[in-house]
Amino acid sequence: MKKNKMFETYQKDIEFLEGIANIPKTTYMLGPSDKQIFITRIKRFLNLLNNPQDNLKFIHIAGTSGKGSTVKLLESLLANAHLKTGSFTSPFASTSIERISINNKLISPHDLHNILEYQIKPTLDKYVLKFSDSISYFEVWLIIALLYFKEQKCDWVVLEAGLGGLHDATNVIANPKITAITNIGLDHTHILGKTKTLIAKNKAGIIKKNSLFLTTERNKKLLQIFKTTCKNKQAWFIKNQNLAVNYDTNNYFSTARQKDNLNLVLNILDILKIKPRNTQKVISNFGLICRQETISKKPFVILDGAHNNDKLDNLIAFVKQQQYKKLHLILAFAENKDYRAPLKKLLKLSDYLYITRFTINVRKSAELKKLYKTSQKLRPKLSISVFNDPHQALDSALKLVNHRKAGSRSREKDDLIVVTGSFFLAGELRKKWISEEYILKNLKLDNK
Repeated sequence: MKKNKMFETYQKDIEFLEGIANIPKTTYMLGPSDKQIFITRIKRFLNLLNNPQDNLKFIHIAGTSGKGSTVKLLESLLANAHLKTGSFTSPFASTSIERISINNKLISPHDLHNILEYQIKPTLDKYVLKFSDSISYFEVWLIIALLYFKEQKCDWVVLEAGLGGLHDATNVIANPKITAITNIGLDHTHILGKTKTLIAKNKAGIIKKNSLFLTTERNKKLLQIFKTTCKNKQAWFIKNQNLAVNYDTNNYFSTARQKDNLNLVLNILDILKIKPRNTQKVISNFGLICRQETISKKPFVILDGAHNNDKLDNLIAFVKQQQYKKLHLILAFAENKDYRAPLKKLLKLSDYLYITRFTINVRKSAELKKLYKTSQKLRPKLSISVFNDPHQALDSALKLVNHRKAGSRSREKDDLIVVTGSFFLAGELRKKWISEEYILKNLKLDNK
């Protein structure tokens, strides 16, 4: 497929996939008293495709924070051990194929097109005539991933749960070798429950019979929920050893939260008796897009899609480790987020605030005026600007940073720009440095 034709076909494929959202269906987690429908409908669809998930070896990761780090580090270390490893993650930052990769190489637009054209579309045509509740946008991406991993004969597949655990589409897999929960925090409470106990019970739904279960959670009450679930499901609860202490973590894994994620991964590999060729090298070179990502050193810009208390606490710990003069904060939140507590923490570090929004139309951004007034109350003397266009917010911050740099002594530390509050915002502004076209051509997320 020629390059120009490839991009055109890819865009049409993405339009089709996004259009699945307008097929009438039960909204995920909201409405029905029996939420098993969300597992039932994907099972029905996979059955029509002869169950591509069968005979694949799975590691299933859930949790409030750190799922992405854990999944992608597992993929990297398993690949380093000469094991063909697929991973499925969500959401994406710049382009849709970021969800699916094998040994850190993204699924190609060509492979995506063939799976969509010759397997998904014909099956969807059969499905809508046979069953009343259609699959969702998220579910169809998972199905594409499973088809791709089977086609490519992966040795291992690492799945990141999308939301919760019990009724998440990824929980369609029957026999994971490993199930793991990073931690439990208060996020998506309108769906998963208003307490950590309820959220823990939902996420513990990924634990299956004969699976080995691990977690970084330390809360005794929540640990007891996991232990009880393991006993009831005839799974093994494995206590972590402190393996991360054996490695240099003066990089992405420098914060306490990320050290926990690293330790979880090392324990998973240890109990599977898998030994990568160069674990330290993989750890030292590891990074994730829009998670503590230094996208530019001059000017100094960090992108981080943190949007809840746990993730923002980790970002704040990371920022405190950096060397900079003034902090410029570019910020947007989703409308349904309780942002006052994390905003208060962020504003304490900030010297300039640029309030904006993300422009993706599938999710509503927080009201700018309300965010502005809340920020004023929390930091009355802080310099605050408001931009409906996130790119103008970034341009304004870059302009001021360059102006301040020009007026300072050359040996002084640079100012730092941090983009956060929304993965969608971080992903959108990331395109200033790495375009969607580059990612599609090279099938990788960085420009190294």
